[in-house]
Amino acid sequence: MKKEKTAIITGCDSGIGKNLCELLSKEGYTIFASYLENNPFVNYSNIFAKKMDLRIESEIEEFSAFVKSHSDEYNIDLLINNAGVALGGPIENLPLRIFREVFEVNFFGLISLTQKLLPLLIKNKGTIINVGSMAGLIAVPFLSPYDSSKFALEGFTDALRIELTPFGVKVVLLEPGGVNTPIWEKAKKQDISFVEEKYLKSLKEFEKKFIDSAKDAMPADKAAKEIYKIIRCKNPKTRYIIAE
Repeated sequence: MKKEKTAIITGCDSGIGKNLCELLSKEGYTIFASYLENNPFVNYSNIFAKKMDLRIESEIEEFSAFVKSHSDEYNIDLLINNAGVALGGPIENLPLRIFREVFEVNFFGLISLTQKLLPLLIKNKGTIINVGSMAGLIAVPFLSPYDSSKFALEGFTDALRIELTPFGVKVVLLEPGGVNTPIWEKAKKQDISFVEEKYLKSLKEFEKKFIDSAKDAMPADKAAKEIYKIIRCKNPKTRYIIAE
């Protein structure tokens, strides 16, 4: 008999992904987790972790094949597309490579992985949870690549949900507000040498008001608990705002 309570979660080095893995592990789930740089789950017997960079198609293929190789033993019916990156700067100065990098992680890589795992999720009448952002509803200045990728994810998720409804697959979009995760500290470390001096004052004010305030936002472990409540819903809503 296949083991129930199995989840696939991307972007589990830290933040929401890591906390969600730890919580689901305690609740008896078997988890297939992706990480980008550091595997925090070497001592977990029920978390199978594998490196995956969503910018690299071959790594997406390897991760999906890794998951599929266990599908005879585990009832794989939950995909949580959590991995993401936040990069930005003034639109006038932003190199297109930054837009492309953000979209590769937040959008195209997510689509590629979802496509590869859809046969399993359809077979098992599973659930797909895409982690969007409130920035996909209300754009934030100096984060236009991130904003744009999250707005795009809104449309993709709606279309996916409608297409998969006849197969009994549920598709849910999460729209976190302020959550204290390392994504914002990483954003602060971005090289901004391309930014013109005329934007530096506004950019620093934005960093202080928006990015620095993340330390006082909802803790990632609390966000994970809210997401777990959604996972347990038999008939989840199409969208949830995750915020205090």
